[in-house]
Amino acid sequence: MYNQSEVNPIGGTESIEELVKQNLELTQDLQKQMEKIRRYFFWQRMVSIFYLIIVIGPIILGLIYLPPLLKDVIAPYQEALGGTSSANSLNVNSILNELKK
Repeated sequence: MYNQSEVNPIGGTESIEELVKQNLELTQDLQKQMEKIRRYFFWQRMVSIFYLIIVIGPIILGLIYLPPLLKDVIAPYQEALGGTSSANSLNVNSILNELKK
């Protein structure tokens, strides 16, 4: 009959060496696919970080640099409305303090 090394448990007649070669080839293909997937995930992460910088960066810069500019822009309107002493005047400091919160 068959030599025990030539019979696989499923009932075929392939040798163990052939099965090991097939297993090795499949494993190498899986490794190549996994490397492609890892690269894809890496670049997806980089793109999402880039988008975050594009969206969040200007907001943070605006919060840092706009208050002094707003003080200079609103000051003439504040004087036109009656200065800081009247109750109906526009108080720039209170607006900027509310924006910081």
